[in-house]
Amino acid sequence: MWEDEIVEEVRKVRQEIEEECDNDLRKIFARAIEVQKEYADELVPAPLILPKEKELVGHTERA
Repeated sequence: MWEDEIVEEVRKVRQEIEEECDNDLRKIFARAIEVQKEYADELVPAPLILPKEKELVGHTERA
């Protein structure tokens, strides 16, 4: 069976985070918030106003 190295790495990191946080979703979420704060200047901000569904027509299709 074919294995994807990137997927395996992501799964490994996820497992490490879960173990570090004792598989506690509150701890995992709190950790994610801290990481977001740490890298805030590198994250793309969410739009202030989400586009209406009509405005998305034609923009979601691939060429």
